[in-house]
Amino acid sequence: MELHLKKRILGAWLTVTAILVVAPIVLDGSRTHILLESDAPAMPDTERWATEEYERQVRRDVEALASGEATADVSMPSVDVVDRDEPPAPGVPADQTRLDQDKIPYAWTLQVGAFGQRDNAYRFRDLLRHDGYKAYVQEFQQEKITRVYVGPELRRADAEKIQRQLKQRDDISEAYLRRYKAES
Repeated sequence: MELHLKKRILGAWLTVTAILVVAPIVLDGSRTHILLESDAPAMPDTERWATEEYERQVRRDVEALASGEATADVSMPSVDVVDRDEPPAPGVPADQTRLDQDKIPYAWTLQVGAFGQRDNAYRFRDLLRHDGYKAYVQEFQQEKITRVYVGPELRRADAEKIQRQLKQRDDISEAYLRRYKAES
């Protein structure tokens, strides 16, 4: 036989054999829905803040704030200007901290400046941060004043140490200790 004819016969035989093997598997259909076993753990419970409903609620709250509806609900607490150090917490040594009756820890902050110009307050805050202090500002719209603070520190002794350091600077003449209370 010719070589060309032998190749054709061999190709036809392989094709028919492949069809006879594959056709029952494809036509049977029983192997199309084989589930593989998995060792993956079950999906954990979703946190409340990660749910779609919570996201919608946050979006509604933000829209209410943006529209001005919730302005009365969100207001700054009144913070008095201090002109002298507040007394230490009763029964709490300066090198320790404790919780008050509301289960809030005693923490101390230093009022180091009050500015009528907002930009001056932020520049001063940035200068303090550059020098390694934890500085922050609070703006008071009614008084049109921006105050600069350093802290908070959980131990009064640490806050007093920072107070001594700040009073040695040329640009800070007064730094008063006051109890820090978180806004929320």
